[in-house]
Amino acid sequence: MILRPQRLLAGALVAIAVGGLVPPVAAQTAAPVTPLMLQQWRLGQELGRYGLAQNDPQALLTAARLQRASGLQPSRARMDGDRGGVVQQTDAASLLAQAKTLAQGKPELLALIDEASAARRSRGTLIGPQVQPVLMGARDIKPILLSYKPGQKAFFGIASDRMQDIALSVKGPKNEPLCEPAQAGGELLCEWVSGEAPDVRVVVTNLSTNAVMLTFFHD
Repeated sequence: MILRPQRLLAGALVAIAVGGLVPPVAAQTAAPVTPLMLQQWRLGQELGRYGLAQNDPQALLTAARLQRASGLQPSRARMDGDRGGVVQQTDAASLLAQAKTLAQGKPELLALIDEASAARRSRGTLIGPQVQPVLMGARDIKPILLSYKPGQKAFFGIASDRMQDIALSVKGPKNEPLCEPAQAGGELLCEWVSGEAPDVRVVVTNLSTNAVMLTFFHD
């Protein structure tokens, strides 16, 4: 469903306001990815695509704020093999840069864009959980490659409205299972502590004969 611009902006403002009522992600340790965080991220992505298509700096600014409010980042995971179905994502920094270009001659809007950019710089470079939407075809298998520091507390999870059709395995460099996926708040979550070898291979499988949309997230 494609939302009208007015509804999209209204929903974005509500999501930003609600996000301000919960503790910031940076204040939590190994914060799980909550439904609110995913909602903010998805709405920020949709609004960002709209703003880019319409050359709308206000929409781009709001989209960047939403993405920042979610505490999430685009995933840097490597996909092993076919990248079909991997949804292209925007990031807040590029949205703000484009918004600034489009807002030339609008000093009040430029001030808001500069304020949004400066707020991020003042908080440092702490990276929150990473997220990636994927449309998986029937019986599709997606190997995902990750790397961690020794002793790092790690997690990998999946959110989808078709969780019953998704299987997940997380294995180390010797093909040893690192964790047992379990349901956590409607999501499928796997948590472990990284060993000396940094490489981890995650395999996500669509067990269904229908396409399934999911979002995977990890630290």
